[in-house]
This record gives sequence, C-alpha cells and structure tokens, in this order.
Amino acid sequence: MSDKKGRNLELYFMIGVLVVLLGSAAANYVEIAANPGSIPTENAIPPAGSYVVRVFATQWAWSFEYPNNTTSVGSLTVPVDTNVSLVVTSIAGAQQSAVIHDLLIPQMDIQIYAVPGQNNTVTFEPTVVGSYYFECVEYCGEYHYEMRGYMEVVSR
Repeated sequence: MSDKKGRNLELYFMIGVLVVLLGSAAANYVEIAANPGSIPTENAIPPAGSYVVRVFATQWAWSFEYPNNTTSVGSLTVPVDTNVSLVVTSIAGAQQSAVIHDLLIPQMDIQIYAVPGQNNTVTFEPTVVGSYYFECVEYCGEYHYEMRGYMEVVSR
C-alpha cells in the first residue's frame, strides 16, 4: 500500500472517531439539558415543593428519613408523579468508620455518591408505580453485598 493511501486511511479513521465522539457529546448535552435535576450536586438545595428524603449510608446498610420524621432501613418509599430529592451522605455505623458509598437506582437513571461529611443531592420524578431495586456500587468493605434493597413508588 502506498504511503499516500495509508495517510488517507488514517485520516478517515480519525475523522470517524471524531464524528462518534462529537455525536456522543451532543447526545449527552441534550439529555442533561432536558433533565437538569438528575445530575447530583454537592450541597444543592432541593427544589421548592420536593419530597425530600435524607439518605444515610453506613457500613453496611442504607437508611432513609422521610419528611414526616419516620425512618426505614433497606427500603425506600416515594410517591409517584412527585419531585423527589434525595440528600445523601455517609455516616459512621457500628464499625465506627464512615466510608464512601455509591447509591445506584438503575431504573431511575440515578447514581449518587455518599461521602462522609458531605451532602449530595439528586432530584427525580418517578412516573410509574412499582418496585425498583437499588444497591451500593462502590466497594465499601466485607459486607458490601448486603447494601441493596427496594424502592417502592406508591400512588399518593
């Protein structure tokens, strides 16, 4: 193959890669612009009127504190067709150490870190009543596999 053909092939390959990368960037920008509350932010103030749930990660459990001051461990219940804001942090548990966790609710496109001493907030609106699993996807120690549960979306 001649040197010119090799350069042309390399140029076409680079242009193809650039087109794929720019297309992906554009698609991500459009998705983020359409759903600005779905991006976790540190110390963000939940939107007015949101159903705010405080989420505490410990080794090795998730606990939830609701607006009416009730709590649950391992299961999250939220109303359908309502803006729900999760304010997430990590606290010391029975092991006396707070470590980084990562809450994933895949069906809601939510992944948010639980960091000791920091509140991270994400807002979403569940539109379908049902049961959705969640889990920790940041290895946090010996019983990491126990940090999973279900989010129940219920009618109001």
